[in-house]
Amino acid sequence: MPYAQVDDGIRLYYELTGPEDGPVVIQFGGGLFGRHNFGFVNDGFRERGFRLLSFDARGYGASTSPREWYTIEGWADDGAKLLDALGLDRVLVHGTSMGGMIAIAFAATHGARTIAACADVAFAKPDVYRATLFRVWRRMAESMPWDDFSDHVTTQAVGAAFLESEAGKDTFATVRSVIGVNDPYTVRQACLAMEQMDLSPLVPMIERPLLMTNGTHDILCPPVLAPSGLGARRMAELNSAITTHEFPDIGHADLLECPDEAVRIVSSFFEAALSDDADAR
Repeated sequence: MPYAQVDDGIRLYYELTGPEDGPVVIQFGGGLFGRHNFGFVNDGFRERGFRLLSFDARGYGASTSPREWYTIEGWADDGAKLLDALGLDRVLVHGTSMGGMIAIAFAATHGARTIAACADVAFAKPDVYRATLFRVWRRMAESMPWDDFSDHVTTQAVGAAFLESEAGKDTFATVRSVIGVNDPYTVRQACLAMEQMDLSPLVPMIERPLLMTNGTHDILCPPVLAPSGLGARRMAELNSAITTHEFPDIGHADLLECPDEAVRIVSSFFEAALSDDADAR
């Protein structure tokens, strides 16, 4: 199994797949699903010629899981350390849900390593509604049977119609199995990290192209938040390097509910950014 040493006592499990000469995309997974968030789109990205760096973040899956305080910015720094360990310089960045928040932090604080980034179903700062939601998730994860907690999260993340469709019939079982491979301590820390997160000071620092993709009916990470938060549409108003795309008629799980469309939108954005980057050089 491939591991990279990124700190004393910290090893990250990773997989590097796709065309060897393809541009590398580092993937930041969500707070509950980890790298498995991308399972329904990886083939599509590889078919478009991208080389995918998928990894278990600190605290997740097969990587080292220390009992420490986790932050969005810390996970972004781990991504840069992983690139160092693998001898990779500049990459494309794709993060979803909490991973999208990590992608925002990475693009801001590791701009020299970023060709372009996509932050999927994410925001820079939660409003009161979302901060409360993450706090309740954390409390539920501390007190509920793990499968019940998983089912509750599924109902908030995946659209009702999709759950009753042929494509979505196995969603509850799939989510249970994916969440089940992750350390409950880290999941609770992830909820706390999102609850307390404020990346708004980093938004003006982003200079590389950043695409924010959101589901119009997403209750977890909608494109527009209440005044105390900072969502995708407002981020684009504050920084011209940031653009948005909204998937209509879905909630939080575009990578599950409309994977082909997600691959098309993000791949086209990355391809355009690569072309512009080559011209600039």
